[in-house]
Amino acid sequence: MQKLILIFILALLSTSAWSDFSCPDGSDPVCLDSGDKVCPASTMCVNKQATCFDDYPCDRNAGFVCESDYDSAMDSARQAIAQHDALAAENVDLRVQRLDIKNCILNAADLADARNCVK
Repeated sequence: MQKLILIFILALLSTSAWSDFSCPDGSDPVCLDSGDKVCPASTMCVNKQATCFDDYPCDRNAGFVCESDYDSAMDSARQAIAQHDALAAENVDLRVQRLDIKNCILNAADLADARNCVK
């Protein structure tokens, strides 16, 4: 029974000590896990996988880019370029095909030869 009373008293003391804790800037206290980082409110924390580039690489308001976001954007850009190149090559092939048909029709001796050009 004494053990139970002792545990109860310790619990009361620890909760009262916690309730007396306050932050100097008026914000709420928080519990941190091992390895957690605390950053000042005027800065931004990044994880250790983040890649830092020169200050303001593009725009003074843009800030920094996480490596995963950068890689994703580059993959999307590469896909768009590949799609553009495929469409441009298809366009060239279609233009060559149209020119061949046009020349065939212009050089046809009669209507039957012209019809054979488009079949």
